[in-house]
Amino acid sequence: MNHENIITKNKLAELLRQEHPRLMRYACYRLGNTDDAKDALQDTYLKICGKFPCETSTEVKDWRSYIFRTLSNTCTSRLLLSCRLKTIPLDLRTDMADTPFESNEADYRRIVQLLAEIPEEQAEVIRLRIYGNNSFSDIARILSLPLPTVKSRFLYGLEKVRKAIKQTQH
Repeated sequence: MNHENIITKNKLAELLRQEHPRLMRYACYRLGNTDDAKDALQDTYLKICGKFPCETSTEVKDWRSYIFRTLSNTCTSRLLLSCRLKTIPLDLRTDMADTPFESNEADYRRIVQLLAEIPEEQAEVIRLRIYGNNSFSDIARILSLPLPTVKSRFLYGLEKVRKAIKQTQH
């Protein structure tokens, strides 16, 4: 039994507090707004704490990955339930060069739209890496994928985003 993998309810609560900013940023970019992100985080916390109800120690191989995977699954479920998980056909795409940049909100909408235009599995890896501040090996554990698959999805996703940005600049 690896003692690093054992956690008490108090240690779990502390870990959730420490990871809260990264979890919130990831959920915001995944779901599209702060209110939905807060709800998803609350659901995630309840799922995790409900799974380990007693005050005794519990062992999970990698707690940080477990938390992010639970949040990722919660976000996916929320998107599917609300029918908001969809791609944007290229012919209906807004020209991002015409988008005003008065605030972070405009940048946020631009990023969300660019990620909606690439395959979801690539967008998810990008979100987990950039907004969740996860390493590639953490992402591989979160998504239960081989490390090379995670890296290639990140690379191909970024290439597609770069191409879309170049197209909007011309």
